[in-house]
Amino acid sequence: MLMSTQRAGFVLTAALFTALSAPAFAQSYPTQPIEINITYGAGGGVDLNFRAFAPFLEKELGQPVVIVNRGGAGGVTGWTFIARTKPDGYSLGNANLPALSATYATGALPFNPVEKLDFLGQIAFDPVVVAVSGKSPFKTMGDAIELMKKTPGGLSYAATGIVSSDALTAKSVEVAAGVKFRIVNFDSGKEAITAALGGHVDAVGLTVSEAVPYVKDGSLRVLGVGGDKRDPQLPDVPTFKEQGLDVQFQGSARGLTIPTGAPPEVLEKLRAAVKKIATSPGYPEKANELGLGVIYATPEEVKKSVLSQIEWLKVNLKR
Repeated sequence: MLMSTQRAGFVLTAALFTALSAPAFAQSYPTQPIEINITYGAGGGVDLNFRAFAPFLEKELGQPVVIVNRGGAGGVTGWTFIARTKPDGYSLGNANLPALSATYATGALPFNPVEKLDFLGQIAFDPVVVAVSGKSPFKTMGDAIELMKKTPGGLSYAATGIVSSDALTAKSVEVAAGVKFRIVNFDSGKEAITAALGGHVDAVGLTVSEAVPYVKDGSLRVLGVGGDKRDPQLPDVPTFKEQGLDVQFQGSARGLTIPTGAPPEVLEKLRAAVKKIATSPGYPEKANELGLGVIYATPEEVKKSVLSQIEWLKVNLKR
């Protein structure tokens, strides 16, 4: 009888210890370094953006944050790796829109991102632009659209692949204006810009951060810019919306993601950290040095954008 009583007491004590300790363990996250897996190579705009963000996340969470580049197949290699990692909060990834949506819509990504990934929030937004050589006769988007309506396929446009932001900018304008560019694909953004500078193509799709240096020296002219309002770095350039174009893709958005299945308290802590960093002094100023605007979007808003983009792409990429 005594042994039974002792055993019962031991079991009760163990149960109480477990119950009391569980929240403490959960609250202790993180207890080891965290990886942010980047789906593109080192040195590019995405990589530099997250390297600027990492020190702020490190300070907020109290653990080292390490950037690991897992480029390949237009982001597919990295996103597939991220989706398959343990959802414990120690392996995060970047969520680039519309690239993530487009790789799935075209069948390149072997899983639905809204089913396999949880979004932590948006940390940057780089509006897209349509630019031409500084010597071009085109002054506005209206000039370019007028030519394309008169001469279908008469305006050449440098892009870097079907799911690139530059190609999706062109597709957005085509659908909004009922016109067609003559797409000329290049292996890299640098080659595309060089072609536009040399007058070998009529126009090129870029983001604001890419375009600004060339606009400043007069070698490129921007005809239109994405976003709900004019970009402070290009205050004289009207938005697509101002020019009567309701384009689907307004810019390149960047955020953080984690494999689905993470403990709720871990997910909550990461989302709170991302929001705090993106909406407090420090990181936004650092991002501005890279030519990036910081527009925070909630995880729910990011997910809604992905779903909307996938739906639009599945219909319009076939056109």
